[in-house]
Parts: sequence; C-alpha cells; structure tokens
Amino acid sequence: MERTIFSGIDFNKIAFNPDFKEDSVREFIILPLLEKLGYNQKSIVCTLKHPFIRIGSKKRPVTLRPDCILKVENNYE
Repeated sequence: MERTIFSGIDFNKIAFNPDFKEDSVREFIILPLLEKLGYNQKSIVCTLKHPFIRIGSKKRPVTLRPDCILKVENNYE
C-alpha cells in the first residue's frame, strides 16, 4: 500500500490545536507537498529580505517570511 503525503497527520487533531499555526502549516503541509511535486530544498525559499521597508526613521533590514517562493531555473515564480 502506497503511503500518502499526509498519512502521518491527524487533521482532526490539528484542527483544534491552538499551537498549530501558520508556520506549522508551512512545515508539515506545504513543504512536503512541494517536495512531492519535485521541488528540492534549494528551490524552495521561505525567508526573503525586503529592501523597501523602514522601521521608524532608521533603515533596518526586515525579514519577511512568505509561505514559499519557488525558484525555477534561477528565476523566482
């Protein structure tokens, strides 16, 4: 019997778990799905620096955490 991507996840249990937040969805649902579609860790970027945001009057680097951005042949999709 073939194992599915999400066979180890009890969706009924996590639906009511207050600790299962957006970062958990990314790690346990989105990333395995993207890997199954053929993307590898080098082509899945989950942390980006946004050059246009300032905090107050000081220019500080701000790191955004999108769900995922995919790199295909050195281009971001």
